[in-house]
Amino acid sequence: MNFQTIQYFLQVARKRSFSQAAEELFITQQTLSASIAALERELGCKLFLRHIPLELTYGGEQFLKYATAFQQNYDRMLRDFAEIGAGVRGRLRVGVAVNRGRLLLPKLIHAFHEVHPMVEVAVVEGKNDALLEALHEGEIDLAIADFPQDCRGIAVEDYYEDEIVLALSDDLLQERFGGRMVQVKASLMETKDIRPLAEVPFLMSSALSVSGRIARNILRQAGVVPEIKTSSGNMETLIEMCFLGEGACFCPQELLRHLLAEKQLRAMTVLPFSNSGTRYAVKFGWPEREKPWALRSDFIRLAKSAEALPD
Repeated sequence: MNFQTIQYFLQVARKRSFSQAAEELFITQQTLSASIAALERELGCKLFLRHIPLELTYGGEQFLKYATAFQQNYDRMLRDFAEIGAGVRGRLRVGVAVNRGRLLLPKLIHAFHEVHPMVEVAVVEGKNDALLEALHEGEIDLAIADFPQDCRGIAVEDYYEDEIVLALSDDLLQERFGGRMVQVKASLMETKDIRPLAEVPFLMSSALSVSGRIARNILRQAGVVPEIKTSSGNMETLIEMCFLGEGACFCPQELLRHLLAEKQLRAMTVLPFSNSGTRYAVKFGWPEREKPWALRSDFIRLAKSAEALPD
């Protein structure tokens, strides 16, 4: 048994597939299967039930605990010695939601590589709950997310504030309200009362997401039961459909602003509610048990600089 064998096992356990794990490891499936078979002979028990998807045996579940702890200690050792060697090389695993990653990471990673050109930034995209689990399991070093109030075992630091706003195209308003469109739009902006939009179709994100949670609260307070035309876990898809006049969309202000500027769109109505119920903090989070790490600290410092904040 060696470091490589343990890494192979962990990848198969995560992917529950020899072919997908081999692809991630840049080796052949035959090489990977042979390595796992040799490990099973060494341990004297089967680690996987070989059906689709693969399933861990009891022995596999027990070995996973040891392998995970080993990998975490191994990663910490590499970090310590990387810092001893002036931090020239290393790897930082950053978890982020898909849409937030598109907004933040290209410019931020570029700035980070200006300082640490030989450090690999491994981006892991997922939903907030999956990112939290990945932090607890030691699969990522840092997450950028909307963290709940009680995050036991996770240290957090504020990054920036965002707000959920309501967006809809002027074409949709014109279609629904005709000659009353200007008055309806003016009333929306002045009163923030969305009841006139009860007959407008909505594009909704999951109730488990921050935008979906806040949207449902706004609708409930207004007494509006929306006609949901499209639902999706991808906010960027919903915003693009909103641009086409498919419906009204509750969405993060920063992402909307970025996409509006990118497409140079002007004929849109954006309604900010500007209250504590629609604002939320995007934060950095990392395992509380871990000691300070220079690469992670530098990434956070660069992210919070004026140049790297969302436009």
